[in-house]
Amino acid sequence: MSNPDPSSRRHFLKTAAAAGTGTAALLASGNFAYANGATGPPRPRVGRGAFTYEMDHQWAKVPSGKQFGYTHGIVEDRSGRIYIANQSRDAVMVFDPDGHFLTSWGQSYAQGAHGLTLATEGDEEVLYLANTGLAEVIKTTLDGDVIWKAGRPYLPQVYRQDKPYSPTETAVAPDGTVYVADGYGQSWIHVYANDGKYLDSFGGPQEGATGLSSPHGITIDRRSGEPVLQIADRNHVRIVNFSLEGTYLGEVIPRSELRFPCTTFPAGDLLYIPDLFARVSIFDKENRKIVDLGDYVDGQILDEWSDFGETYPDLKGYPNLPHEKRLEGKFISPHALWVDRSDNIYVVEWVEDGRVTKMTKT
Repeated sequence: MSNPDPSSRRHFLKTAAAAGTGTAALLASGNFAYANGATGPPRPRVGRGAFTYEMDHQWAKVPSGKQFGYTHGIVEDRSGRIYIANQSRDAVMVFDPDGHFLTSWGQSYAQGAHGLTLATEGDEEVLYLANTGLAEVIKTTLDGDVIWKAGRPYLPQVYRQDKPYSPTETAVAPDGTVYVADGYGQSWIHVYANDGKYLDSFGGPQEGATGLSSPHGITIDRRSGEPVLQIADRNHVRIVNFSLEGTYLGEVIPRSELRFPCTTFPAGDLLYIPDLFARVSIFDKENRKIVDLGDYVDGQILDEWSDFGETYPDLKGYPNLPHEKRLEGKFISPHALWVDRSDNIYVVEWVEDGRVTKMTKT
């Protein structure tokens, strides 16, 4: 395990000394006091200034007999329970705020559990699971009871025999309208009513700025005061906005600031982006980058698959690196994230046996 940033550790030791002999004894024992009040061996710290975090790669305590598959999606309900979509027989695992396992469900969704979205309808919370393998979106209760399912829309001009449908994520507008990104299929955005009725489609791989290529992630961004549909246009390596009616509004984060963005997570004035090519990035309200977190290759340029295992041998076999190369304080393949009420970040990564990291803001 790597040590925290030396300057941060010196500051902590100085503060701890002033705090009294109890903390000094704790340090003498080789333990460390974390931002959340827990103690133990020191964890790595990443970031800078107000964006400094302690990273805990072992936050999720999966019980014996269960095992994550590729961890793809994550949400939190109003009670603080964390739901993780992964490709295992326990396709949705539920944890308490301290990472203790509570329950699981969704064996039939194992092979394609991907994007996970939580929405509030009146007093109820519901989930939308995009399943790439089953080629459908499933709306469920928090306990996994199915409310409705939607498969491939009937669009013969788009979906022919050699043109598959594979939805990657959903977004829910303030009025309950549901948007589905066909991120692994034909790059269209499909629109549904709250009851699952198909309404419309837009996007697609057309020429020009409005065309999409693997719209892998889709969210509602309300930071400007007017909700817009935000899309991680992954193969084009950019973040773009559309109106809720499907009108292209423009590119908001360009290729130069990204590597391979999976989705976006607006929270307060900030925008968080899990970038599959080994880092998490935070942007301000004007979409200017503030910081990159946990960057496996420390700012090096990675812009295509051939970089992995060739330019940087430590990434050979990416994303399924052997455990001895899964470095403390470094990400491999961030796929989705959640920011809680205390601005802590939970990151799930695209690795075959799953990886869930809690980043506690210090």
